Amino acid sequence: MDEHLRERWLLVWEKNKKRFFLYTLLVLAVAGILTGLSIFRNEMDKKAWAKFNLATTYFQQAQSSEDDKGRLAKYQKAKSLYEEVLSRYPWAKVRKEALFYLGNCLYCLGEYKQAGQILQKFCRRYEDDYFFPWAEIKLAFAYEQQGQYEEAIKTYEELLKKYPDNVLAPQALLGMARCLELQGKWNEALSKYEELVSRYPLSSEAALGEVQIQRLKGEGKVIMSEG
Repeated sequence: MDEHLRERWLLVWEKNKKRFFLYTLLVLAVAGILTGLSIFRNEMDKKAWAKFNLATTYFQQAQSSEDDKGRLAKYQKAKSLYEEVLSRYPWAKVRKEALFYLGNCLYCLGEYKQAGQILQKFCRRYEDDYFFPWAEIKLAFAYEQQGQYEEAIKTYEELLKKYPDNVLAPQALLGMARCLELQGKWNEALSKYEELVSRYPLSSEAALGEVQIQRLKGEGKVIMSEG
């Protein structure tokens, strides 16, 4: 019985050994390709992180620089490196951080339209990310700088609704009040300043809100309700 089984196995082997070798070669080839891709991606990740870290060094130096010309030069270097990370390393793990910092870098350079486009892209892709509130409020700032006050207010409102207890929430309310005031909507602005003082009384923004409330009332720009 054993001999019969052995003969049958040998017969099957003779008929299929070429196919077996082909399958083996295919598996080895695929394994080799995957290994090569893994090594390649690891190398690209290392290069991307190196450029990102250098860019962030320039960005941090720019923020602490007291020399206007030198600060702008460092922001420009940071911007170029962040853009290089995003364009040359499509699979890099650090792309998310590079996108966030590029938006901030563009904002600091006064390129508000481009900053807004980058920050919009970040907010669409990474809605639940840790950096999202900071990206969204900077997006609102970018809208505000361009005079797009309605878009800014809408973005501030979204941030406040989603993160009412975030450290940025008082900034969002202050931004809404500021945009309403810039539109000449004095009573609505006053209401937001008062909401800021009521909801976040211990924040530094609340102190600014108090000043603005007294200013608006003192200038007679708001219509006070009777009683």
